[in-house]
Amino acid sequence: MLHRGDLVPHFEVRALDGEPVSYSSVWQLRNLVLATLPPEESDHADRYASELSERAGAFGEHDTTLIVTHDPVVGLAAPGVLIADRWGEVVHVASGPDLPSVSDLIAWVEYVQRRCPECEGESK
Repeated sequence: MLHRGDLVPHFEVRALDGEPVSYSSVWQLRNLVLATLPPEESDHADRYASELSERAGAFGEHDTTLIVTHDPVVGLAAPGVLIADRWGEVVHVASGPDLPSVSDLIAWVEYVQRRCPECEGESK
């Protein structure tokens, strides 16, 4: 399972609209919010996907790509969600039936945008 500080594995999935998405098209360019939903349909998963898509513009305002899929991604449970910076470092990961609200995910994305690697001692 992926944890904070891990790197997102490169993946290819189909988004809920059926379009193929490759992580390589986002990596090093934009932050990432990746939500994996169980392969079987459910009211809870459908509601969550709908809430995410309704607020997709809010993620884009923070240079973040939102990907929602039913396809499996190595290291991320379904249901699960992760937030990663543009370099692929996982900043937050959650799984299980009680995924973070869309507002909480946007707050995480805002944090990623404000984060200062030099201030965190990552610069040499």
